[in-house]
Amino acid sequence: MQVRHGQNELKDVTLQIGIKHNKMNRLYHNMLHLIDKVMSRHYIPAWLIAIIDALIVILAIFVSGTIIGMKETWFHFPFDLYSARFILLTIVVTCSVLGIMKVHRSIIRYSTFSDMIRIMFALFLSDIVLLLINEGFKQFISSSQTDFFPKQLVIINFFVTYILLVLFRMFVRWLFEKAYKSGINTDLNTQVLIFGAGRTATATANTLMSASRKYYIKGFVDDDPNLAGKTIMGYRIWSAQRLEYLLKSTDIDSVIIATNRISIKRKNEIFDICNQNRIRVLLVPNIRTWNDGKLQENQIKEIQIEDLLGRKEIKPNQSLIEQALGSKTILVTGAAGSIGSEIVRQLVLYNPVIVLLDQAETPLYDIENELNDKHPQIHKHVVIGSITDKPHLESVFSVYHPDIVFHAAAYKHVPMMETSPYEAASVNIIGTKNVADLSVKYGSEKFIMISTDKAVNPTSVMGATKRYAEIYIQHLNCAESKTKFITTRFGNVLGSNGSVIPRFRQQISEGQPLTVTHPEITRYFMTIPEASRLVLEAATMGKGGEIFLFDMGEAVKIKTLAERMLKLSGLEAVEGKNIVYTGLRNGEKLYEELLTKKENTLPTYHKKIFIAQTEKISSQEVETSIANLISILSNQTSVAANQALIASNEDSIVANLKSLVRTFKSNNSRFEKLDPKEENE
Repeated sequence: MQVRHGQNELKDVTLQIGIKHNKMNRLYHNMLHLIDKVMSRHYIPAWLIAIIDALIVILAIFVSGTIIGMKETWFHFPFDLYSARFILLTIVVTCSVLGIMKVHRSIIRYSTFSDMIRIMFALFLSDIVLLLINEGFKQFISSSQTDFFPKQLVIINFFVTYILLVLFRMFVRWLFEKAYKSGINTDLNTQVLIFGAGRTATATANTLMSASRKYYIKGFVDDDPNLAGKTIMGYRIWSAQRLEYLLKSTDIDSVIIATNRISIKRKNEIFDICNQNRIRVLLVPNIRTWNDGKLQENQIKEIQIEDLLGRKEIKPNQSLIEQALGSKTILVTGAAGSIGSEIVRQLVLYNPVIVLLDQAETPLYDIENELNDKHPQIHKHVVIGSITDKPHLESVFSVYHPDIVFHAAAYKHVPMMETSPYEAASVNIIGTKNVADLSVKYGSEKFIMISTDKAVNPTSVMGATKRYAEIYIQHLNCAESKTKFITTRFGNVLGSNGSVIPRFRQQISEGQPLTVTHPEITRYFMTIPEASRLVLEAATMGKGGEIFLFDMGEAVKIKTLAERMLKLSGLEAVEGKNIVYTGLRNGEKLYEELLTKKENTLPTYHKKIFIAQTEKISSQEVETSIANLISILSNQTSVAANQALIASNEDSIVANLKSLVRTFKSNNSRFEKLDPKEENE
């Protein structure tokens, strides 16, 4: 009976403990729910933090005074005059300095080491003020040179106040993190893995743990094996080798790539793994784009095709470029185009006077407004006009006398120019001649032409006109001319107006199949900012007469590009269904080249820029050829009413191109008949 009675007592005690434990759990979870509601709606107001800080300052004073009172028998805290002075002055001075330093305006739940340093500095200043008051009292007021209040109390109070203020912030941060990690309402949130474990990753985690409660962090993943098993902010760091396992075995919605130290190849590998498991991939932008060094939630966006095709960022030699271009008057033709507008955006960093010339009214208006909004201090002149209108062009040169000319105006679409050789030659050749000749006449220091890889062994009218323009400006570069002529040659730029990526995006948005001309067609790609930076670098290093080539990396199959873009849109690439082959267009070739067979390269100090050693053509031949071309173009207006004569005149234009550009062999074009017969057999 006694045993049974003892067992019953033990059950009662266990039951009471269980009830208390359940109450504690319930209280704990209720507190977490309360904190979760606060997190999802508001930050702690600054005025409330200021009040709490003031209460902590008062508490610290009494703790410090008690410590001194226990040690010094002569000090009767808080009942003597020493204590009253110290309490009053310390509250006023410390709270004032904390307010001036805006310590209360920090978001407590995101308290960092820099916040701790700010608090320390504020308390240090407070104590300096208190000690100066004490010293002033001794020197000028006290007859016996006694202290206004004990100096050791100031020192002890510094440490006590600092510890209490920091503990308060750490406790609040711990509470919010505990509520966040408790998994409350995770069904309503996007559950993410953060790829990376550095500064960018921790900043990303802090941003995600924001009031929006949109994301729920499941952990970090990093390629560094030494970090595996460790923690950041209480979250585990997993080895990158476990990524696929984590995606399959845990409830992950998205992976956020939050590191700048990652190659394009690695990004593609992560994207492939996530795509296979139907997981979204988000990307954190470069830290330089953050607002005041802080990442905003709306900056974390889904990965784009440009992120998977780009390359490691090229850093230009800022000092050399500024020395060469700063404070100069610079004319940019085609300033409203993809490359021209980006060159303008890069140039504003060096504070020149910029003349923007373009015939496209609306895009020119857009770039003008952009400069007004972002760089109102820049001296600029916006001019609407065509490079084929030489009288108007000369008025621009006579008014502004540009020191540097960046010539980006051109017609660039291969199929359109194949059907319009008159327009191609008029703009790309005669327009270039107009700008180049006026640069010489008005003494410009440098003329930089934007060319294309399609000028190499051209198979199209567009490519041939660009090579023709290259030959002409090289011919102008001579010892007698003050103007130094420089050519930059590169491939396709990602996202430029009318290029393949915007076209594919439009087709995907409209639910149409992606049209690819040929399954084996390849192109080189470079981002617009990268290409523009290299243009500025080449302009700086150029001495005159060079054709600079840019390292374009590996050629990309357009078919692969289409498949990637479909996957990014959550679609499966199926040939014949959402990828359709349409055949090569007029003048188009399968593979782009950066050099002809007769060209070699020389290195420069920049590992991404090379100099092409091109075939020399006599100035006499160039002058004769372009004079003939001008004569042929002038005939176009007289034959405008006769279709047969127009076709004949266009044949004459293209024949002229082929006579000077000997590597021009038409492909998939009506102008193949003008090539030597042995080439067609």
